[in-house]
Amino acid sequence: MAKMQINFKEQTSRQRNAVFSRTHWSPADDETLLKMIDGPTMSGVAKWEQINKALGRTAMACKQRFTAVKRKRKGTDDRESIVTSEVQKQLETSRTVDWSQASQATGLGLRECLELSQYDISKARWNYGPDSFLQSMADRMTGFIKEHYPAPVPVNYRAASNYMWGDMDDCIRIHDMLQGKFKFKWTDAEYERAGALRAQGLTFKEVAQHLSPTLREKSVANALKRHSSPKPVQKPTSADELNEISMLVDEYAGKYPIIEIINKIRTQLSLGNRNNYHSILAGRIAAHPHYQSKLRDIDYEDLANRIATGQTTVVLSAKELDVPYSALDNRLRN
Repeated sequence: MAKMQINFKEQTSRQRNAVFSRTHWSPADDETLLKMIDGPTMSGVAKWEQINKALGRTAMACKQRFTAVKRKRKGTDDRESIVTSEVQKQLETSRTVDWSQASQATGLGLRECLELSQYDISKARWNYGPDSFLQSMADRMTGFIKEHYPAPVPVNYRAASNYMWGDMDDCIRIHDMLQGKFKFKWTDAEYERAGALRAQGLTFKEVAQHLSPTLREKSVANALKRHSSPKPVQKPTSADELNEISMLVDEYAGKYPIIEIINKIRTQLSLGNRNNYHSILAGRIAAHPHYQSKLRDIDYEDLANRIATGQTTVVLSAKELDVPYSALDNRLRN
């Protein structure tokens, strides 16, 4: 395995300043921390404020240290403690973690060290924003995951967090976003935001970057065009028209793929403007017992993992399983 060393050149100066604020914990500090936590005089926020002031450290640093000390007391995996101590030792004298050095010092494999280290103090936050988000950083994380946790191996986000030296929850959220797990949804607020950005002179590509890392300029252009177009006035749907749609869905459900069913029914409808009934037709198909049964039989945990690891997408899965896309997407989100 090639040597991996954390490189902060790609991070913003704000992130670097947060990461470099390291502190050393002595045995005496640990004792003071434990005594103050066990003390009966205060509780909750007031107690932590008192502890922070006494030790001269942030609340996060004190809570992280308390977790580490509790872990030692409970006899947690010695390898975890050894690696965590080595990482902390390195960061007391250096701004980066050399995981190859950690591997040599502990006698453990490099990836094992990445998976075991629990040292999280002052890791950089990684929130999506058009000015702070760097595609090179995203490519670096996805490259690491693909190399060391190829599908169907579950991703170890602790290792990814240590490799990127970023907050683990942020790494999970950014990775899910890059994999398309959270599909961008156009709401009234997003339309308003996109319109305001366009009014400021931003291109469609720049607007897309402000909204989501997976959104493309063509999608923005089409969405804004649709949103600004006058909506056609549709006549109310009668009971006879609804019955006709339901009867045709009953006839074809399970006999043909959904896309073929939609096309067949739309050509057979005796209604005036068939395009006006697309949403009604889609709703009847999604509610049909045949597809409801198929949706119940899906292993959503396994499917979500396959989507997160890039093996498939919601659109492809809906086509392969022959279930309504919207219904599958909603169940994955809930």
